[in-house]
Amino acid sequence: MPKVSEESARKDWSKFFSKNRPYPVRIRQWVMKLHQEGKHKTVIGCLESALIQGQAQPWMYEVLALSMEIENYPRQEIERVVLSLSDFGAVTFDNLIYSAAYLTRFNRKSAALGLYQQASRLAPERHEPYMLSLKLAKDVGDSNDVIWAATGVLQYYWGKDYMNKHRDAENIVVDRIQQLEKEGNQEQAQQLQSQLSQCLARDLMIRVDWSGAGDLDLYVEEPLGAVCSFETPLTIAGGIFMHDGAGPDQANCYESYVCPQGVTGPYQIRVKKSFGEVVGNRATVTVLINAGTPEEEKIVRTVVFNDEESGFTIDLPNGRRTQPRNLSQLEPTFRTQLSMLNTAPLRFHHVKSLNERKAKVHQQFAEDRLTPTRRAGAVGYAPVVQTIPEGTSMTAQAVVSPDRRYVRLSLQPSITNVTDVFTFSYLNNGNANGGNVGGN
Repeated sequence: MPKVSEESARKDWSKFFSKNRPYPVRIRQWVMKLHQEGKHKTVIGCLESALIQGQAQPWMYEVLALSMEIENYPRQEIERVVLSLSDFGAVTFDNLIYSAAYLTRFNRKSAALGLYQQASRLAPERHEPYMLSLKLAKDVGDSNDVIWAATGVLQYYWGKDYMNKHRDAENIVVDRIQQLEKEGNQEQAQQLQSQLSQCLARDLMIRVDWSGAGDLDLYVEEPLGAVCSFETPLTIAGGIFMHDGAGPDQANCYESYVCPQGVTGPYQIRVKKSFGEVVGNRATVTVLINAGTPEEEKIVRTVVFNDEESGFTIDLPNGRRTQPRNLSQLEPTFRTQLSMLNTAPLRFHHVKSLNERKAKVHQQFAEDRLTPTRRAGAVGYAPVVQTIPEGTSMTAQAVVSPDRRYVRLSLQPSITNVTDVFTFSYLNNGNANGGNVGGN
């Protein structure tokens, strides 16, 4: 480690990093040693100089922010460092959530709220931004921020304690509605009441109840082909598998499924016996369509297990989902379970047709191998299509320095012109004849 005085730490480190490029592990060791010795000003000078000289590492922003907090630096400078963490590399959902959490720790609540809102735009159906923003919005945000966080919790949070969280979020929105009515703003109060009703509505809810020591499994096959179950708790059609129960505890003998915003079409409900004995060899299936709305419809049916599986099909007439859920935006803990979607049971007639097609292919392959006559191979064509832009165009690229002080712009104008077009054909001994190739 170079000799650096604490009084001129920034100058000494800047001079060192301008002439040297040490291994990243060496910098980590130096910073750790300085931190243990309590030389936080020297740590700040080291990290700032490394960032300015283009030797940035992701951990530097966190350590720099903590060291600045220890030395009582202005909050604005600490905020700038934490925001740089989200700019390091690609701006992703995880980076924004991580940076927002750091800003909250440093009491920069307004900036943290902005990052949570930006993260929600990248992954609208992730619940974390809304849950983490709710308290911040009540502290530093306006009424729109509070409503945004509360309605997001009502729509997208479905953890084990979702009922308590939904009740708290609903109370926040109701308080705002009452405040608007007291102020005489009836139109905005009605709009907010309509928005609350939409958030509380559930397109489809299914619950299976039984008695006994056995275990039943619920499978809901959705219109897009996905099957929602304990194996695939989240699906592209908006389905959420809420509870996987088993006997003999009667309080745990139920399975539930909810689809807050579903796809219009048929939903096939299948209940399978997993193990154990079920009282009466039957179960009760309760279905709510358009729950929480004036059009709510309740269906209660009893399914009897003459075989290992029983079920029926219902139709969802007015599903509110217009786009499939982006499974890549879901929590990493569910990705392994969601990968099983490809091996989930398909529709029975799909399986049947697949088996028939497979048998025909095997039969044709066997006949071709036994037939002494060999068929001539067909000519293969591999068209290559390349788009050639014509005219004037320009590409621009902006690069922000690690310390967020400078922006470098790279501009590259280009002028292209197609001067000639010809066609090559191997059918006429390689002669180029664009007008006659199509007829040969």
